[in-house]
Amino acid sequence: MAIGTHDLSTLKGPFRYQALTPEDINFVPLTEENGRSFNGKELLNFYREDPSAKHLKPYTDIIYDSPVYPVLYDAEDRVLSLPPIINSRHSRIQLSTTDVLIECTGTDITKVNIVLDTVVTMFSEYCATPFTVEPMDVKYESTGETLVTPLLSRRTCDATIDEINGVIGIHITPETACELSNRMQLGPAEYLPESRTVRVHVPPTRSDILHAVDVIEDIAIAYGFNKIERVIPSTQTVGAPLPVNQFSDLLRSELANAGYMEMLTHGLCSTAENFTYLRRPITAAVSLSNPVNVEYEVVRTTLIPGALKTLAFNRSISHKDGVKLFEISDVVVRDTSLEVGAKNARRLVAVYSAYTAGFEVIHGMVDRIMACVQIPPEDKYAANSLTVKEISDRKKIARSSAVYTVEHSDDPLFFPGMGVKVLLHRADHSSPLTIGVFGVVHPDVLSNYEVAYPCSIAELDIDLLM
Repeated sequence: MAIGTHDLSTLKGPFRYQALTPEDINFVPLTEENGRSFNGKELLNFYREDPSAKHLKPYTDIIYDSPVYPVLYDAEDRVLSLPPIINSRHSRIQLSTTDVLIECTGTDITKVNIVLDTVVTMFSEYCATPFTVEPMDVKYESTGETLVTPLLSRRTCDATIDEINGVIGIHITPETACELSNRMQLGPAEYLPESRTVRVHVPPTRSDILHAVDVIEDIAIAYGFNKIERVIPSTQTVGAPLPVNQFSDLLRSELANAGYMEMLTHGLCSTAENFTYLRRPITAAVSLSNPVNVEYEVVRTTLIPGALKTLAFNRSISHKDGVKLFEISDVVVRDTSLEVGAKNARRLVAVYSAYTAGFEVIHGMVDRIMACVQIPPEDKYAANSLTVKEISDRKKIARSSAVYTVEHSDDPLFFPGMGVKVLLHRADHSSPLTIGVFGVVHPDVLSNYEVAYPCSIAELDIDLLM
């Protein structure tokens, strides 16, 4: 949308709005005081290159590559403007100007009419006869339609007195509400007793009034925000984070303190990345019926693909002291017991990459996480030959009467003999729960993701750790 103002006394109607090839347009632009003339393409090239026109350069891209440029002519073929770039110097506004022509062009007729109404009403304040404007007929050749502009649109908008007082939190009479509306240029306002409604008249200058709530906001401004009494809401408004989010934030702090940098990866991936590249069999996953491309086929069931892709895209950074990354985010797993057939699960993934795989580094990270959640390793009590039930009875474990152990894992993600699973033993469970895995990533997996250096990785189920 572009606006042009012109000295009407230098022009002669009727005016026409055309689309011509750049070479067929020739005029002296507003910025040229020496009278130099340009054709359309020359002018845009000049504005793209000349330092004095750097404020116009961003607008040249709008029409630069178009085969035709929009242009406005008067009856004697004098150019008014080349919208949306620049006006002609011939019709420029001067101190001696008494008659102003306002033209507005754009790609959205609604916006064009709103802007034209606003500009015209502002100019009309300074007319010889204030608040008057001379309309013009705009004829569209393609449809034969004739539109009289400006529209100077006016309409009404209603807001009940109960809504006004309730939303703002005040107690004013309908008469006061009408008075405040008039002060905000929404007059004349009137009160309709049968519906307890305040009806305002929206002038052409207030295109921002779209709904009753906008009227209420204006009344609040006129009333004065500082005069609104502060009260305690009648409803409970004390908020608190969800336990899983609070727990996740605490873990993030611990991992950051341990030297790991947080990453945020995409929730969608390809089936190959989620299963095949990890050397795991393809199992159930939430899939997209019409994926945009191959990288958005399924919702991830593990955070490991994102971690490995992050390493692959950052292979140029120094690995001398090792690269430590982590993410705590949701995955989506199938659950036929739910109506939607799937559920979110919070997971933690951490990866260490260096010239060596660093199994001991990722193992230490897992031990640190378990220590933070107050779940000790089982061998802490092995010397006393106590069972988990006995430990629970003696209340020697602070968190949920649980201990954890690690066992060898056959997960094909890991190098043979270098992968383990983390088991959680609880007194109220007859069998241990697998809460995660960690180990040295298999070279074939690294090759699939184009990871340049060996690495070890861990993934834990946050939901089971809480």
